[in-house]
Amino acid sequence: MTKKRKRNPFKVCSQCKQRAVRDVRRTEVYDGIVIENVPSTYCTNCGEELYAAATLQLIEQILAQPKRYVRMVEMPVARVA
Repeated sequence: MTKKRKRNPFKVCSQCKQRAVRDVRRTEVYDGIVIENVPSTYCTNCGEELYAAATLQLIEQILAQPKRYVRMVEMPVARVA
């Protein structure tokens, strides 16, 4: 009987060469527009974060024509001092 190897879910980072990169989904704010569920890869060792070219193109499209992609949501904002 052979033992199955447990796969490491992390990929190798192009910067620090450690096996610490994982896929994440983030909420980002660009020019006052909140973009939810942005896919990226993040290295838990060095903090390097990378976006796919297609993701960056979509973000650029959203910022160029925000009315086509966004919905308006009212949200309370507090100011300190």
